[in-house]
Amino acid sequence: MGKKLVRVTQIEKFRRFITGHSDYDTEQSVIDTLTGSFKGNEYTRIGTSFHKIVEGDTTGCKKLTRTETELAGRGFDIDGYLVKLDLAQYKIALAYRDRFPNAFHEIREYMDFGNIIVTGCADIINGFEIRDIKTKYSPIKDQDYTDSCQWRFYMELFGVEDFYFDLFQFVGYDKDKHGYDVRGLELKPYDPAITCHWYNQLKEDNRYILREFIRWATFRNLIMDLPEYEL
Repeated sequence: MGKKLVRVTQIEKFRRFITGHSDYDTEQSVIDTLTGSFKGNEYTRIGTSFHKIVEGDTTGCKKLTRTETELAGRGFDIDGYLVKLDLAQYKIALAYRDRFPNAFHEIREYMDFGNIIVTGCADIINGFEIRDIKTKYSPIKDQDYTDSCQWRFYMELFGVEDFYFDLFQFVGYDKDKHGYDVRGLELKPYDPAITCHWYNQLKEDNRYILREFIRWATFRNLIMDLPEYEL
């Protein structure tokens, strides 16, 4: 058997489960991310649309004209779902992109941890820093991000010492009411960004949570669900 591949997002999902982060971070939700049962939802697809604007990806994008009851904007086909953003929200994403004109987008890296290869994809690499974009739908708590293992693994994967969470909240979003149409909602950048920095114990902390993940996945017979790492 070759080396298995695990994503940092899967390890972070596991960390949230074992720390009892929220009622949504159940063991089953971790299993779903490993087996491929989780295919996305309103939150992730709206976030993908925002990312596409920042990346300059116009695939599946179409103009939405103004009507008597709806705002003009842009629609994005994400997994067969049409996500609708208004022009004000679109411009916020463009303004964010323009802050980092020389940045690299969507860069993936891998690191060998023995029988496991850990991989992560950086939203933005700007010089010697990583910036991670997240769209949010409820009030933001800094600790949700400073406690995360995502930035810790990314620092080791990419060899950087500074990581920034750039958060954008759709104020008043209600999944049942708005679904994939967020037009008319305030899109509020969280300022300043949540910043994280390298510390001496970082590598040891990464290896600890990875060992705990492997131990749990082995106990649950889930190691075989992880894909093989292919060079």
